[in-house]
Amino acid sequence: MSHDISVELLSDGVSYWDGGGAFGLVPRVKWMRLLPPDDLNRVPQDLRCVLIRDHGRNILVDGGVGDKPNEVRAAQYEVHRPNGTLIDDLARHGLGRADIEMVIFTHLHGDHSGWATECVEPGVSGAYQPTFPRARYYVQRQEYEDATHSNERTRNTYFAENFTPLLRQGLLTLLDGPADITPDVRVVPTPGHTAGHQSVIVATPEAPTLILGDLATYMIQFARLPWVTAYDVLPMQTIESKRYWQQWSLEHEAVLISPHDTLIPTGKLVKDKKGFLQVIPTP
Repeated sequence: MSHDISVELLSDGVSYWDGGGAFGLVPRVKWMRLLPPDDLNRVPQDLRCVLIRDHGRNILVDGGVGDKPNEVRAAQYEVHRPNGTLIDDLARHGLGRADIEMVIFTHLHGDHSGWATECVEPGVSGAYQPTFPRARYYVQRQEYEDATHSNERTRNTYFAENFTPLLRQGLLTLLDGPADITPDVRVVPTPGHTAGHQSVIVATPEAPTLILGDLATYMIQFARLPWVTAYDVLPMQTIESKRYWQQWSLEHEAVLISPHDTLIPTGKLVKDKKGFLQVIPTP
């Protein structure tokens, strides 16, 4: 394990989602004490992305909602960007589009893959190009297949213009299970939210970092097995995935990164004196 690696948080803004969707079967009276909803019953979700600097290589994990015009997307995502977009945040970290060499998608939902491509000719069908022109993109093959063969439940969560141009241009690598992206960065299947969902493990110096993706939208959902979103297509599989990675996280004292939690962006899973699990924030 090398010490020449770092992990930094990025954001594409904050979106607002129905609390019932975010917390599924968990009664409102329980989750609202932790995350009070607004007058429209919405709760905030950070559009968090992750920058991995690995031996001089810049790796981006997930890509926010992007900026493409789309009526369905606009109806789903009310996004506030007081600090600008993901591209603005990359600039604050001293990076431009051409500096990103790899992009890893935990999955291809519209709030995770939006900046994969850009619209270069508004109103012209198919006029999309990769946002990061020097990058190789990675996703599970199962995820790509599901994203390109959506059904009545999933079709409004996938937007083909975010990812099909990448495959056409030979920039997208389809993975079949666990894979080493670099010697220090590894992807592992964590199915449940989608069948082809994956999370990312980074061999950071003090302890490994686990980038959850939507294995758990909020840290409380990682700590509590039954707390599953209404958006998970395989909720019982989500529970089993969490069960395994809970134990792994405890054994490795891993740093966890949440995709959407506005209160605990990073944390560690611990067991209290009564044996209950909770995620405590880390700096």
